Amino acid sequence: MEKNTSGKFRLIAINIIRLLLVAAFLGALSSHRELVILFSIVGLAATFFPFIMSKLFDIKISKLYEIIIVMFLYGSLFLGEIRGLFVELWWWDILLNISASILLGFVGFSVIYTFYKDKEIRANPVIISFLSFCFTIAMGSLWEVVEFSLDYFLGFHLQKSIMDTMLDIISNSFGALIIAIFGYYYMKDGGVKVVSEFIVKIIEKNPIFFKRKDTIEASSEEILRTIKRGESKNLEFKSTLRTNLHTNEPDNKIEHVVLKTITAFLNSDGGILLIGVDDSGNVSGLEKDNFRDNDSLKLYFTNIVKRYIGNEFIPFIEFELFPVKDKHVLKIDCLPSKKPVFLNYEKEEEFYIRSGPSSAKLIGRELIEYIKHKFG
Repeated sequence: MEKNTSGKFRLIAINIIRLLLVAAFLGALSSHRELVILFSIVGLAATFFPFIMSKLFDIKISKLYEIIIVMFLYGSLFLGEIRGLFVELWWWDILLNISASILLGFVGFSVIYTFYKDKEIRANPVIISFLSFCFTIAMGSLWEVVEFSLDYFLGFHLQKSIMDTMLDIISNSFGALIIAIFGYYYMKDGGVKVVSEFIVKIIEKNPIFFKRKDTIEASSEEILRTIKRGESKNLEFKSTLRTNLHTNEPDNKIEHVVLKTITAFLNSDGGILLIGVDDSGNVSGLEKDNFRDNDSLKLYFTNIVKRYIGNEFIPFIEFELFPVKDKHVLKIDCLPSKKPVFLNYEKEEEFYIRSGPSSAKLIGRELIEYIKHKFG
């Protein structure tokens, strides 16, 4: 019901804008106003952009994001330039430029973050955020070049003065800075929930657009190289997620060992857990866990992490399922947490750290001293 309501609202909003743009086009055509004709055509074409991208390239744009894009284009091209609100309302131009830069910033950060997440770019969060900032500034500057070209070659008056152009660039810079800061904190500790949810939805719906075709293959090869390094303080192997290989039945002890390792990584310097690889480094795969499909496995893993470790630590855990040697391996990347992480399992609170290639449980004075030293 909620999905149908949002779909109807989207359709009504976009169709109203389309009718207004068509009316503007017909009015401008009769009065020979070239600038209005051009912007009306551009705005009308933009309303069909999400549909075209979906049909031709299977790129899905969320309904909310689609409405935001169309409303911005309508506000910028029609209400801004055609109706003259830039003159009547001095802040309108600044508001639209900041909105545009924020939208561009989301796109730029999403692309760069995906490359970073897939290990195609190796850099710290500061550099990644700076690159997204530069991307947004570059796109904003390109639009200023377009406006200048239209003014110079076609005699329009989009750029009122050098001050107008500089205010546009400053507004773009401000919006780009907002996304760069949000992006930095998202990568650092997952503190910005709105940004993380937006980016995850975009990436999940558009794998063709955001990921190279050989991403999965390259990641699988990387996993094989990782396995060859052998277990260490920052790397551990587990054969299954929940199944006892001796009984071929689900076993809470197996699940507990997996969660214990993740907790230890979070409380130490981070690390990688590969599930579907035995202690000798052989790829056994997760098929013996007997999940209905890959989505069921991922959902199960997410739920046990939320239940026994805590929802607040989800941003510190990244995981993905990869095909390796005709089997599946779950790769779990754990970042070091900024505060102590306890494993709440079967009504007991347990604290683990990494000690060499294994996880060690701390209690009593050792636990107090470690938390004091590690987390202040």
